[in-house]
Amino acid sequence: MKETASDSRRRSALSTRHSAPAFITLFLAVALVSSAPAATASPHLNLDARDASSLTVPGDNFFPESIAATPAGTLFVGSVVTGEILRFGPGSTNAETFVPAGVNTGTAGLFVDMVRGVLWACAVDLTFQTPTALRAFDLRTGRLRATYEVPDRGVCGDITLAHGDVYIADSTDPIAATPGRILRLTTPRPWQADGGALTVWSADPLFTSPVPFLQINGIAFDGISTLYTTNLSTGELLGVPIRRDGSAAPATAIRLDRDLVVPDGIRMLDPARLLVAELVGRLTLVNVDTGTTAVVSELDQPTSLVRVGGSLWVSEGQVLRLLSGQPPNLPFKLRRLPITTLPPGSVTATARRASPT
Repeated sequence: MKETASDSRRRSALSTRHSAPAFITLFLAVALVSSAPAATASPHLNLDARDASSLTVPGDNFFPESIAATPAGTLFVGSVVTGEILRFGPGSTNAETFVPAGVNTGTAGLFVDMVRGVLWACAVDLTFQTPTALRAFDLRTGRLRATYEVPDRGVCGDITLAHGDVYIADSTDPIAATPGRILRLTTPRPWQADGGALTVWSADPLFTSPVPFLQINGIAFDGISTLYTTNLSTGELLGVPIRRDGSAAPATAIRLDRDLVVPDGIRMLDPARLLVAELVGRLTLVNVDTGTTAVVSELDQPTSLVRVGGSLWVSEGQVLRLLSGQPPNLPFKLRRLPITTLPPGSVTATARRASPT
């Protein structure tokens, strides 16, 4: 059978995943965090005053893995190599340091929590010599307000917020070969970032594949009752309903019309539509009700995305080049895409979905 371009691209990505360096550092491809009910910092169409089609991320070793945004349009982007977190003010095209390099050894997933007034960040160590942690930085000052170590050598890959609690995808430590998990952080008060407890919410068997690589990484909440996560190694998309008592129902695999290839950051656009950054160079829209997929943009190894008004901002993290030791295409970029070009979703999805008992 003749090999298609898609097959060739998939074979190339799989080959990269099975290299020795990729085994240790593949969790760099962790997703950007999702907000509920949609992949949005705001549903309003006029909040992003930037006219630019892209933003330049300074530095030749930044590798912008994750991106997040406030409702007013402030963008945050983190470096998985240096740990620095940059901030672009509302309407601004100039980056400023929000968290200096070295505070986090490396920074993976990011998520803006307006109720607590913090930016949640996954602090990671690519050598796995120190535990990874979920950290909270004050949205105004960048001051560290809370740190939660991920237990049992887990790897904080991505973050989302659901019903006031913080959830992280534990991508697992490839050296320890521990199973994939979703952990939940509960705090004493909804507006409090410190004093909480980070515990295992679900360790569903579907989170872990026989492939001894990093497992689930992207995570998103549909705004109603379901968390979604992707498996970096297998390309699977999984749904995990939240029961009415807050516990996890069994995970289910979402049948898609094609496999996802090295899926990184995911965001809900609405309760039926999920955006996936595939490291092989695609931003893909998935209808979680029908399983249909549509490539909406070809990009340079995208790793995460966030909505600001009527725009999507996508970070081109170029993680595969990092893994293979190739030089990045400089300068690093955040790309802007109009939401109006995306295919429409199901208008009945919200009515059909309810919390399981």
